[in-house]
Amino acid sequence: MIDSATVDRIFSAADIVDVVSDYVTLKRRGVNYIGLCPFHNEKTPSFTVSPAKNICKCFGCGKGGNPVNFIMELENLSYYEALKFLAKKYNIEIQEKELTPEQIQQQNERESLIAVTEWAQKHFTDNLYNHIDGKSIGMSYFAHRGFREDIIKRFQLGYAIDKRDEYTQEALKKGFKLDYLEKTGLTIVKENNYLIDRFHGRAIFPIHSVSGKVIGFGGRAIKKDDQVKYQNSPESEIYHKGQIVYGIYFAKNAIIRERKCYIVEGYADVISMVQAGIENIVAPCGTALTVDQIRLLRRIIPSSDEEKSDENKNVTMLYDGDSAGIHAALKNGKLLLEEGLNVKVVVLPPEDDPDTFAQKNNAADVLKYLTENETDYILFKTKHFLEESRRDPIRKAQLIADIASTIAVIPNLIKRAVYIKECARILETDESVLKSQMDKVRETKMEREYEQLKKGNENPATTDPTPADAPPPLPIEPQDDPTQVLPSYAPAISPFYEEEKSIIFFLVRYGKTILWLVEKEKEEKKQLEDEEKLLDSETDEEDESPETAVEEKAITVIEYIAQELGTDSIEFETLLFKQILQEAKEQLKNNPSFQPDRYFSQHVNPEISKIATDLLSDRYQISKIHNKTKKVEDDSERLVDSVPHVVMDLKFKIIEKKINELMEQLKNSGGDMEACMKIMADLKKYNQVKMILGKKLGEIVVTSNFRT
Repeated sequence: MIDSATVDRIFSAADIVDVVSDYVTLKRRGVNYIGLCPFHNEKTPSFTVSPAKNICKCFGCGKGGNPVNFIMELENLSYYEALKFLAKKYNIEIQEKELTPEQIQQQNERESLIAVTEWAQKHFTDNLYNHIDGKSIGMSYFAHRGFREDIIKRFQLGYAIDKRDEYTQEALKKGFKLDYLEKTGLTIVKENNYLIDRFHGRAIFPIHSVSGKVIGFGGRAIKKDDQVKYQNSPESEIYHKGQIVYGIYFAKNAIIRERKCYIVEGYADVISMVQAGIENIVAPCGTALTVDQIRLLRRIIPSSDEEKSDENKNVTMLYDGDSAGIHAALKNGKLLLEEGLNVKVVVLPPEDDPDTFAQKNNAADVLKYLTENETDYILFKTKHFLEESRRDPIRKAQLIADIASTIAVIPNLIKRAVYIKECARILETDESVLKSQMDKVRETKMEREYEQLKKGNENPATTDPTPADAPPPLPIEPQDDPTQVLPSYAPAISPFYEEEKSIIFFLVRYGKTILWLVEKEKEEKKQLEDEEKLLDSETDEEDESPETAVEEKAITVIEYIAQELGTDSIEFETLLFKQILQEAKEQLKNNPSFQPDRYFSQHVNPEISKIATDLLSDRYQISKIHNKTKKVEDDSERLVDSVPHVVMDLKFKIIEKKINELMEQLKNSGGDMEACMKIMADLKKYNQVKMILGKKLGEIVVTSNFRT
């Protein structure tokens, strides 16, 4: 376990802009930053980062939180793991207390899988430098490929000894469970518990997450008689090959610096290019390029223009000059275009792939070739097929249709218009022909998407609702965003959820703020006493209390809420809200430095932290409330009216629910006169209380709704 003082140091050091910037390209907007949400696909940025509050929030899918929440969600880590992750990032030493057997048992399985893969990487690398076979076979192979020792160390390359279960047995001796070795794919378990090292006798290429954790491996065959050239880690809880790209951990800073990303096909291509000085380069992990991989890159690649437009992010495909390489470039380019990227292609000489080309040339020559031979993807595709179709009308017609369908996937209207004009010139055809065909493709696509939407096959939380041709949205404040998704902690069963949430809003934001409540004249105090008497007394006699002088009473928002709810024995039905109130009371009593906003936004329970972050986001504001005699301007003044108002709202709803229950009992009384009389007497009391509460609520005029 991590002691509370260290946790405080981690939270103090972890800057939300710094943490999020490792995963998302941010640009300043006013006092905040904004970028594309890393949790769902969107083309219009709605992910807001607030340095002042040290929180982030997506106003599209609702996800966000403090730095720990963000890392937990994005890296799929436990709270404990996320703290260790940030401690490592900010060089904070953790003094861990000894865990109990129960706590050890509760350790997240994902942490165990990561521990296995990171041990395996160290084992493979150790083989390379210290085992006789590693030095003679593994290191010789890498030297033959032309990899320098500094590059081998940088990418943590290794070698798996060519014995059936060498590293499996070593891992078992170290105390790692066979179950975890099998789940990571490192070990293959056959019948009768026959164990095989998946990568035995292979050169090892570790695969890293965006944050640098080893999550999988690629194993390259060294022996000539090995039929399978590359053996890759299978899918696991920590490794999804379609969602990560090889080299991203090492490339992300260079991608941001250069405002561009190169894509190649293989691990060796990446390594050789980095060795030649091209550091902003990645490759798919043994698969064809996927949409998820493209979206990962799109979040990281910054804009290339001064306006920081999210529609000007550059990616260049770097492929072999043979037919297979060109085919891959043509296929992947369309996927990249559809995600709104600017796509270019570099085709290498027919005899080379990126690996061999980088080995043959020095860094200056490689960079010069890439710069001089970079071609726009659509123009490359158009010119590539034009010559072979020039004398064949049918093939040329097919080419025109293909180019039109390629242009159709581009989200930006202006870009489409430019490509229509340029491609029509190259193809020697009329612009209207290309445009007509493009419009047909887009209409068909929209109809298909609409049908899928009707069938419920589309998830609104992961789909950008902005039409492709929509003009840029007007700048609006986040709280006016209409796409709010109900947070996961909202219980559908509580009839008082919204009223309880409104109270918690004030507790989290303004819990220690002092309310200077003025005790009103006799009439108002009398009404408050009547409310209690009606529920506790069988008579309606008036209390001839003496008039009370006007008096100011200082009380915190937390104390006021607790007192008002406690007086009427009201408890929140939403369990997390109930826990927040209880902890707020305890902290206020025992912790002089307690700050509700910080305490709850950094809470160990991620659900409570999410609630606090959600309520601290700028979407939620105090309504512009004023009473009949005085307009209320600033927050401190408005709290005096707002806090009692939301508490009375809850009481009013509880009374209404009780009245409805009594009415239902009256209907089902079966003509029992005695029961009917008792129910009607209770109804009278509750209706009188409702009238008193309604009158008090009516004295406060709400000029704009409290946004929840």
